[in-house]
Amino acid sequence: MAQSPELPTIERHGDYAALTVNTSRPLDAIATAFDISAEDPFYMFSGDMMDISLEISRIKPGTLVPKRQKLTVSYPINPDGSAKDRRKLFESIVETENAQSPFAYRLDTVGGFFFVPTGTHDAQGRLIEVTPLLDRKVSIPLGTRMIRESAELLANDLSKQTGLQVFCCQSVVAGIPWGMETISFEANNEPARSVLKRLGLNQWHVRCVMESCVIDMR
Repeated sequence: MAQSPELPTIERHGDYAALTVNTSRPLDAIATAFDISAEDPFYMFSGDMMDISLEISRIKPGTLVPKRQKLTVSYPINPDGSAKDRRKLFESIVETENAQSPFAYRLDTVGGFFFVPTGTHDAQGRLIEVTPLLDRKVSIPLGTRMIRESAELLANDLSKQTGLQVFCCQSVVAGIPWGMETISFEANNEPARSVLKRLGLNQWHVRCVMESCVIDMR
């Protein structure tokens, strides 16, 4: 679950740049490179997975990760090499991924940029629409507790709804424990992504395998 993404390569060609990534989680890798957020689709079909130990011998045999995908997009740049229009770049990335991959995504732009999965394969390999994990509504009883404890309650609610093991969130950021502050908090049938924002998270990566998902905070 903690596998580091292989970051994209960017080659400049005059007023344009070509971004290429070839990894198990292309949108996750791009999000890491551009400091935005990404969420994995649910992986229910074994045909969408690969045994990474066949490539990395030190990893336990049978360790599954999503199959590699290659994605390339070209976009206009400023003289300093930055994208002229980040939103259009990310929209182009989503369009390209949707056209060539077995998954479907949308781009959310409220409070930042988020790659959000909306389609996947079911266990038999059929294409289906899904409710994104963090679109699901959760409830957290009113109480005074540490922020990380409210995050754990959110994860527990998502686990019950999906049948997956959902974990939130990593407990240390840059060597500093996260979520140790005690606050009064509740959520009443509220989208999980809204709850995360109220708990102080501005960016995240949701990484899933066959039976579990980890909300990795930023």
